[in-house]
Amino acid sequence: MTTATSPRETLLIDAMSRYVDGDAAGFDTVWRHLSGLVRARALGWVGDAGADDVVQQVFLKVHLNRHRYRPGSPVTPWVMTIARNQATDALRKRGRRKDRLTDEGTLPEWLPEGMAEPVPGETDEVVAAVREAVDQLPAAQRAVVRLHKLEEHSFDEVAATLGIQAGAARVRAHRAYGRLRDLLSPSLAAA
Repeated sequence: MTTATSPRETLLIDAMSRYVDGDAAGFDTVWRHLSGLVRARALGWVGDAGADDVVQQVFLKVHLNRHRYRPGSPVTPWVMTIARNQATDALRKRGRRKDRLTDEGTLPEWLPEGMAEPVPGETDEVVAAVREAVDQLPAAQRAVVRLHKLEEHSFDEVAATLGIQAGAARVRAHRAYGRLRDLLSPSLAAA
């Protein structure tokens, strides 16, 4: 199976690799191509009042953690994961208790009173159950789930990476999510 990346992502991979090797121009390229996307998502996640701070923190983290970047791996999902984490931190500093943000930039529904804190150990059990369920998926479905949900690629990017059509990626995802629902229903009902 060949891994295809978009021309933009290829440019970003090259730029980030150069930056890790000490070429400051590589950072400029990453900034130019991703700062708009990061700001747009930050606006949806934290609003206008905090978006610029999130963008600044994201690219500071990119700079400080450039040694953690794995050369050759996609840059956009790495940066967007940092962005999501920074937005979550910004919301926590404001006093909002949210564990994660949605892809659309909206916050999940407020938790009922007294449910803001997870039960100790419960989160670890759920994460372990989800990982085990994902591992049980057929390889083709598992690849789509990892690329789409965990690495936050669009279906077009997933399709290009796997060498399939975007519609086929959506079908695989739909089947995988149905299978995950079946596998996880007993675990979640018991929780």
